[in-house]
Amino acid sequence: MIITAIRTVIIYIFIIAAIRIMGKRQLGELQPAELVVTLLISDLAAVPMQESGMPLLDGVIPILVLVAMELLFSGLMLKVPFFYRLISGRPMVVIDNGKLDQQALKRMRVTIGDLVESLREQNVFDIEQIQYAIAETNGKISVLLKPEYRQPSCGDLNAVPPDTGVSMIVVDDGRVSEWALSLCGLDRQWLEKTLKSQHCRIEDVFLMMADRSKKYTLIRKEQFQKARRSAG
Repeated sequence: MIITAIRTVIIYIFIIAAIRIMGKRQLGELQPAELVVTLLISDLAAVPMQESGMPLLDGVIPILVLVAMELLFSGLMLKVPFFYRLISGRPMVVIDNGKLDQQALKRMRVTIGDLVESLREQNVFDIEQIQYAIAETNGKISVLLKPEYRQPSCGDLNAVPPDTGVSMIVVDDGRVSEWALSLCGLDRQWLEKTLKSQHCRIEDVFLMMADRSKKYTLIRKEQFQKARRSAG
């Protein structure tokens, strides 16, 4: 039983490393070749974990071969457009200026119900409001509404808000993230000064988030008292 547990831990770590090498795509964004490799790896990994009499290398080597093939195919798809189209296909316009392309749906073997469901997920309920709907190679539907149905942007209204960046976790359970501070244009000195004004030590912080405008959210440990402040 101990040997089985050790083999499982080794395979687990090895699979994580293999997935990291292949990239960071989410499951719904996988191209066909990537999805096939992911499914095969999951099947191959289960065999050496269950069969304790099977040499561990017999399970690891096929996974290594699949990862190598995936890296090779990814390189070819970057360098050779024809190879990319051969493996992943190409995007296809299914709605053009409010008109549905029935032949495109037949070629993709997509029902009108599937298409309408995908549109509803993007809060689009009227096909005639769509300027373009494109079926991407990963199966998702990209939608561009006609100009009169698009929501106005801040640029359209001449009311561009200041750039405050993204709110980042600068302190997590008493641990300071120097990377997050630098991304927000802040430093350790600002952090210590801000916490001092709140009569709080770094080790007493459960969560602290901040952005470029120096607005922050502070949650102390145990008490979970939330305070929003703006430091000048």
